[in-house]
Amino acid sequence: MANYYAGPLAELIGELHKLPGVGPKSAQRLAFYLLQRPAEEVNRLAKSILEAREKIRFCDTCFNLTELNPCAICTDQLRSRELLCVVEQARDVLAFERTRGFKGRYHVLQGVISPIDGIGPEKLRIKELVNRVEAEGVKEVVVATKAGFGIRDGER
Repeated sequence: MANYYAGPLAELIGELHKLPGVGPKSAQRLAFYLLQRPAEEVNRLAKSILEAREKIRFCDTCFNLTELNPCAICTDQLRSRELLCVVEQARDVLAFERTRGFKGRYHVLQGVISPIDGIGPEKLRIKELVNRVEAEGVKEVVVATKAGFGIRDGER
């Protein structure tokens, strides 16, 4: 589809198509939308992407995405040090935080075991989880993953 467009437009469509959940028609629609927006708006979008890529990293403690290290959740003195919620991805932390009901801390595995995709336990943050539980006096671990059901990203 992108072969019919000028080089930069074809490249933009191709890059947008690489985003999760963006098919070829959506990539094309987004590309045309961006080209019709004022330059300042597109520049702000580009700048925010570059800034996020530059400043956001994984917390050394919980492996959530953060600008600070350790992250604000890990350093929050009002959170229970004895309660740890294990999630697959950083986006799962956000889902829990929106409820405002969980008052413990998190541990982000950064994926799920998927032999088909070549992801074994050694590629996840399981060793770090075990070390945290032992070193930090965690008394309760809540496992909030879909991995037990054999669901991989893309199948949800």
